[in-house]
Amino acid sequence: MLSPEDADSLDEHWLEQQRKALLTYSDKIELCISKADWEMLAMVLESRYTYLQQLFSPTVPLEWQAALKQLAELVLQQDVLFQSRVEERKRIVAQQQLAFDRGRQAVQAYRNQ
Repeated sequence: MLSPEDADSLDEHWLEQQRKALLTYSDKIELCISKADWEMLAMVLESRYTYLQQLFSPTVPLEWQAALKQLAELVLQQDVLFQSRVEERKRIVAQQQLAFDRGRQAVQAYRNQ
């Protein structure tokens, strides 16, 4: 049988593994955003969603819920940052598209003269 100290270290070890897994997902998400690889981003997000469903399953012991709450807050904070980065990329692409359209219109106007 585990002593309370052993159980605490086991909990910390388990929690640290979960943090590392979430950081790995964060790194992958960040890489997808920086490369504008939206298809891969969708796959990584789907994989992370599946992982989170398992992590927050009802079978997790009640005494781990506080630690899980911290992990959930970490994920939510990261998602806010990721969303702002994606919105910034979206804004940049929209500006580039507008500049491209204006350039195309200028070329067409020049050809029609």
